[in-house]
Amino acid sequence: MPQDPAQVETFTVGDEVTGSFRCAECDLLVTSPTENDGVLVLPACPLCHSESWRRVGA
Repeated sequence: MPQDPAQVETFTVGDEVTGSFRCAECDLLVTSPTENDGVLVLPACPLCHSESWRRVGA
């Protein structure tokens, strides 16, 4: 069953995250690196320039 959009936690440009995230507008997938500390600082989406991201998976 899909998640209720009102319950999906969103992240914004500049947030330090780990894991996989999809752009809230165009669905582009980004994943944090596995080397070093594994932290990804979320950028603006390179395709649509949205500043909102949602976590993929649990």
